[in-house]
Amino acid sequence: AHAMVRDFAQGLGDADAPAARAALAWSRAVLAENEALAEGRPDRLPAAAETYRKAAAAYAALPRPYSEALTTECAARCVLAADTVGGEAPAHSADPAGPKALAASASPADERATAASAIAELESCAQHFTDLGAVWDATRARALLRTRQPARKGRPPGRPSHSDQLSPREAEVAQLASSGLTNREIAATLHLSPRTVEQHIAGAMRKTGALSRRDLAHRL
Repeated sequence: AHAMVRDFAQGLGDADAPAARAALAWSRAVLAENEALAEGRPDRLPAAAETYRKAAAAYAALPRPYSEALTTECAARCVLAADTVGGEAPAHSADPAGPKALAASASPADERATAASAIAELESCAQHFTDLGAVWDATRARALLRTRQPARKGRPPGRPSHSDQLSPREAEVAQLASSGLTNREIAATLHLSPRTVEQHIAGAMRKTGALSRRDLAHRL
C-alpha cells in the first residue's frame, strides 16, 4: 500500500489535479490510521486525524460533500479512538517531538475538549449523510456516537410505548432494510443480533402494513 501511494504521489507530481490530491491525502490518512492500530500506537492517531481533515478540506473545496463527510467522520473516529485508550499508549516513541509529545503535554481539559469536538463532528457528519440520502453512512456515524454519549436522563422507567408508530430503532432498521441491506449487514452496522433485526423489520412491516421489504420503502 505504501508503494502504491508513493507511486501515486510521484505520478501526480506538480499537476493541477485537486480531486487527485484530495484522494492522495485520504490514502495517506488511511495508511497512518491502520499503521497506528496495527502497531499498537494510539498516540499516532491524532496525526492520522489531521491528515483526514486535510483531505476533508480538499473535498470541501471541490466541492464533494459525500467524500468530505466520510473523511471528517474518519478524523473524528481517530480522535475518539486515541481518547478511549488515554494513557495506555506505549512509553517509547521514535519521534519525541511528534504527536506523542503533544499528547503528553495536553491537559485533561484539553483532551475532553478534543473529544467533545470530535463528537460534534460526528453529529454533523450524521446529519450531512442524512441530507445526502446516505442512510447506511448516517446510521454508522450514529452508532459510533451512541458509544460515546451517555443515555439521556428523565425518561420514565421501562420502554416507551410505540404501539401504533414505529419506534426510533424500528425506523432505523426499516430504512436500512429498504435500502437493500441484508439482516446480517444491518446487524453489523447497528451492533445488533440478526434475530433482533428480524424482529424490528417484522414490527415495522406490521405497523406500516407493508407486504415486503421493497414495499416498506414506500411506506416509511
